[in-house]
Amino acid sequence: MKVADGKRMLGIFQLKTRGRIVNNPHFWAIIVVTLALVFLYQAWPWRAWTVGPFSWLSPLYDLVLIELRGHIVGILFLVPIIYAAIVFSWQGALFTFLMSLIGVLPIIADIWSTSSLITNIILLLLPFLIVSIITFELEWRRKERKTFAEREAERRVYISKILESQESERLRIAQELHDDTIQTLLVIANRAQNLIPSSDGNMTEAKRNADWIRDATLQAVEDVRRTSLNLRPSILDDLGLVPALRWLVDRMNKESGINTRILVNGVKRKLSPQAEVTIFRITQEALNNIKHHSKAKEAVIDLEFATECLKMKIEDDGQGFRPPEKFERLITRGKLGLIGIQQRIDLLGGTFQIRSRLGEGTSLLIEVKC
Repeated sequence: MKVADGKRMLGIFQLKTRGRIVNNPHFWAIIVVTLALVFLYQAWPWRAWTVGPFSWLSPLYDLVLIELRGHIVGILFLVPIIYAAIVFSWQGALFTFLMSLIGVLPIIADIWSTSSLITNIILLLLPFLIVSIITFELEWRRKERKTFAEREAERRVYISKILESQESERLRIAQELHDDTIQTLLVIANRAQNLIPSSDGNMTEAKRNADWIRDATLQAVEDVRRTSLNLRPSILDDLGLVPALRWLVDRMNKESGINTRILVNGVKRKLSPQAEVTIFRITQEALNNIKHHSKAKEAVIDLEFATECLKMKIEDDGQGFRPPEKFERLITRGKLGLIGIQQRIDLLGGTFQIRSRLGEGTSLLIEVKC
């Protein structure tokens, strides 16, 4: 049943395509011009047409004399061939070329030898080849413009998503500060007012308020510290890249329950501030993706300090996914994290690969020049 449906759909598509061509006025104009030229060449030598009402054909007769002296026929067929190429691309040029060839072959066969016949076929074929080359060039340029337009559209979508993510992050931070820290500080201020002993000298209530203020202040400090760490962890500036990555792994183990570990190979060395921040953010984004999307039980970060570059592999044993043929299509799937990783690596002049299969986990391979 499915095969029959497919054949029926193919037949409908072919009929529609033929219908569009047959209903195109250019198609009939090309046929009329080609047949008219065939008629003119059949009416050789045209000498009787150079007088009276047909005197306007004298330039064509001069052209015919040039063709006769060179044992060639069909220069005028360049007009419909080029016309067909412009309207219907190389397929139209091929169709018109075959019509022209069929029209002039009897003339050539009656007048000249086999060598002249071959010469005329070649001369008729040359304009078709030239037109085909030009057509293919135009088609290539059209595809390039289409590809550029698609990439520009993807870039706009990506920028839009990035701006949207930034606004969402700002909203989240603002809500955390307003709902947690600010509210806590307001309550602390109110409790501080109650620290003043009452007229009966009840110090128990005052001590209870003081203890609460201490605990609430420590909690507010912890909230602000957490927000600060999310924005820019001080451990990266104070201790360097590897300790900062170990800190990310510790957080991953505590918050997700996914057994995450880091392996460091080679001689550790200091990278440029931009490179260290980039590697840190890439690792942070990758672990965040594993935590929320992979359904993994284990994850491994393999960091290798090679002679001229830093190599990193982040892999998990989760559900995996099917990477698209074009990386930019991840934008339409909403996988902005991976796109962000690619953009960060590109800024450093590094390389980035994704290896993943459904049910077989995912590996991110990153290489950055030191």
